[in-house]
Amino acid sequence: MGARLARARSATGMSIDEVSARTRIRATLIRQMEQDDFSGVGGSVYARGHIRGIARTLGIDPEPLVAAYDADHERIPSPSSPSSASSFDPLRHGEGRRGGRHWGTAMVVSAAVLCLLALVAFLIPGSSRHDGPTPTAVTGAPSPSAAASPGAAPGAAPPSTAPPTEVNLRLEAVSAQSWLEVSDDSNHVVLRQILAKGDTRTLTAKALRVKMGNAGAMDLSCNGHKLGTMGAPGQVVTVLVALGGSGDCTVDGAAPAAGRSN
Repeated sequence: MGARLARARSATGMSIDEVSARTRIRATLIRQMEQDDFSGVGGSVYARGHIRGIARTLGIDPEPLVAAYDADHERIPSPSSPSSASSFDPLRHGEGRRGGRHWGTAMVVSAAVLCLLALVAFLIPGSSRHDGPTPTAVTGAPSPSAAASPGAAPGAAPPSTAPPTEVNLRLEAVSAQSWLEVSDDSNHVVLRQILAKGDTRTLTAKALRVKMGNAGAMDLSCNGHKLGTMGAPGQVVTVLVALGGSGDCTVDGAAPAAGRSN
């Protein structure tokens, strides 16, 4: 799995230090992960989170890498565990058998006492319900505060959803292959490769500048909203995808003949 991370990083032309700066994961830890050494990540939960963060930064699907990690590092509990637990079973020793019989008797007596107490508790309130109409009158009418509470809940305002602060851009070669070059808001190239038909890449940044060698073959989506194609087949197009004032994705530089859809 570590070798797959290293190959994906090399394909993007990014160094370990660049990946570290984008993911805020220590460079030494990324280097260890690429060598299948996960001893310093702090456990499986952190390992999966680091794998997903690095994969998204490299523009690849993280789930196959997470599955590979789980297959390599998740272990079935040792068969020695049941035997060690069974060593504490008092029924496996002579003294335990004698103590087990006493313990079983005590459990039966305790259960009988609990059943008796439950029966008494049930009968005493039951007889008081027939003493007079007072208990019925008290339980039959709900208090004003109780009647008002259910009405207040539907009027509560739903929690507001904060607008996105970054562009999550998905690129897919839908009809043919296309070469791509993508740089972030710091003008760092985060992806440079040829996408075969059917391939997808997902990148996240404050803003992304995308140069496509076959704009008509590429389909773009931003923060879950479809942007469509940015130009005609075979056309070289560069677009800037960023966030507008309302948090919606904006596109600058698309060719006028592009078959865009919102």
